[in-house]
Amino acid sequence: MPTTPPRSRAAGSPPSVPEPRQTRSQVGLASMLQAGRELIEASGNLDDLSINDIVERAGTSIGAFYRRFDNKDAFFEVVQDRVMSEGLDYVREMLERDPVWRSSDASAIADAILAFYVLVFRRNRGLYHASLLRASQRKASWDAVKETNRQVLALFVPRLSTALIETRGTKSADVAACEFEVRASLQMATGMLVNIVLNDPGPLSLTSRRLRPWLQTQFRRSLLLPDA
Repeated sequence: MPTTPPRSRAAGSPPSVPEPRQTRSQVGLASMLQAGRELIEASGNLDDLSINDIVERAGTSIGAFYRRFDNKDAFFEVVQDRVMSEGLDYVREMLERDPVWRSSDASAIADAILAFYVLVFRRNRGLYHASLLRASQRKASWDAVKETNRQVLALFVPRLSTALIETRGTKSADVAACEFEVRASLQMATGMLVNIVLNDPGPLSLTSRRLRPWLQTQFRRSLLLPDA
């Protein structure tokens, strides 16, 4: 009996797969998810991925795959959800670990936010590309990325907005306007990253050394912060 969630799950509701009780099954599931993650990242297109490729790379079997997943789509959703969850955990750890997030230096916080987004898009280019392609087929795969980003913004935006207000010496009543400014500026920056993932139009690409500093400069300028 399939253990994956039904396809009609609500948007934003993460897919899940029960953790097997036996150690061997746990290892097999972990191997399949890791193999799928690597293959999706390499191809950037779920249509190019076969279940045979997944189980061969993972050292498992077709039967083991279908005991856990209905099909490739269900498998992809679980892989994507795990990547999104790991990304959120990384953000929370980063906010606790790095002193820049506890500072009032708006420029440094702005640079750190853009550095994070560039890093994430570089690490997940294939996954994002595959997700965007599926979304173009009226599948809600990009919803998981949007929901994760909504949670990330809820962590980033207040910190940067507070630092901006302090830098500018404006009144606390301007918080809503400042948060809108931050969100709109980030929307432009992340929109460019999405465009690069889909089209790679140039002159900047995800592998370009100029990408991060260029985006950081544009983000600072849109927030009326001085260039580095």
